[in-house]
Amino acid sequence: MQSVKVKILIIVGLILVLLFGVWNIVWLIMTNNRYADFLEAVPKSKFGNHTMKKNGYSYNVKRPDYLSFTGNLGINDTDGGNSLIIWPLINGGYEYGIRIQTRGEAYELYLNEQLEPINKDNKQAAQLVQEFKPEIAALFEKANSVWDL
Repeated sequence: MQSVKVKILIIVGLILVLLFGVWNIVWLIMTNNRYADFLEAVPKSKFGNHTMKKNGYSYNVKRPDYLSFTGNLGINDTDGGNSLIIWPLINGGYEYGIRIQTRGEAYELYLNEQLEPINKDNKQAAQLVQEFKPEIAALFEKANSVWDL
């Protein structure tokens, strides 16, 4: 009776290890497929991360952490201090966030593809986006030219 329980535990353990191995392989394939072009566009620096500076903008690619599907692309206007962060969704598409620095304060907002705040009820966000629309559009344009979004 005892040997049957041990065999069942060994089989269950092996199945769990196999499932975990399959999950690792699926994660590796999915994240490598999604991020391959982004990583190619921004080469690895001498410090081992994917960053580059080009025409007054800095670009970076952050691969998803182990067993996570969330990484990001970043672009920063080094003169103005405004930043765009893009979260590639693993199944396609993107989510966007913007960081605007003005009058000694920083504002972080989520945007849709039309450069509008996600939260339509936030009047301050709408006003900031309208005020900085040219800068935001320039960040989107630069990001699109590097990563072909």
